[in-house]
Amino acid sequence: MTNLLRADFYKLFHTKVLYVCTFVLLCYIGIVAAAFYSLDHMPQEKKAMLQEGNQSAEGVSLTVDDEVDISVQFLQSGTQFVATVISESGIIVLIIGIMIAILVGGEFKERTIKSMVAKGYKREHIVITKIIVSAVAILIMVTCAALVAFIIGSVLSGKANSYSNSELLAIVRSLLGGLATFVAFSSLYTFIVIAIRNVELSVVINIVIILMLPNILGVIERAWKIPFSEIQLTEGLNRVIESNASIANLSHLGILFVGYVIISTIVACLVFKRADV
Repeated sequence: MTNLLRADFYKLFHTKVLYVCTFVLLCYIGIVAAAFYSLDHMPQEKKAMLQEGNQSAEGVSLTVDDEVDISVQFLQSGTQFVATVISESGIIVLIIGIMIAILVGGEFKERTIKSMVAKGYKREHIVITKIIVSAVAILIMVTCAALVAFIIGSVLSGKANSYSNSELLAIVRSLLGGLATFVAFSSLYTFIVIAIRNVELSVVINIVIILMLPNILGVIERAWKIPFSEIQLTEGLNRVIESNASIANLSHLGILFVGYVIISTIVACLVFKRADV
């Protein structure tokens, strides 16, 4: 298994997939930061935007009246901007799905995994290696994004040296929650790619999952009172951020993380063990 890990890490750092996906995420962060900064320096435009009644992802109407104070900044601090980036988990999960599909699915397309099986490596070790390497790739990408978001938010908000210990602790906990969420998604996506063994189809399915599955589960929950929100990673992450990274919500998310990773790994091993590569 050590040889498998060494080979996969070498491939990870000597191909462009990780670097391109990280660059795309950083570009997204830069665009959001620029938009927030512009709105903070154009109060009338900001007020007009809110008065249009834009809809958030949850369908909440963002409206204000003439008496509302619009001096509150969109870009308040580095810690606040990091929390904003992490809470917009859809974009990050979308990038993760594409990256995992290319990283793992590409090995099926190139017959690399078939070669590993032919050399006598255990299929369970191959699956676990893919999940570990995918998780490390996600940790690198998201940590870099959080660090850049913190620096940009601190510089643009002018609050680079005014963080309390409680603020820093809360954002570290939120970041840990975000990392756990995204690693859990990476294990789920790795399972999907191993089950399908096709790059293009894996990308499509991963995109469909992040775009449609939360809405489908929400409809089922409202119709039949099945508490799917309790086992959704994104809902768990939102609760962590909204509660300022409370221990209770962080613990709940940790349980979800362990469950997703273990179940995804076990099912992926079972599926791959019976697969014809």
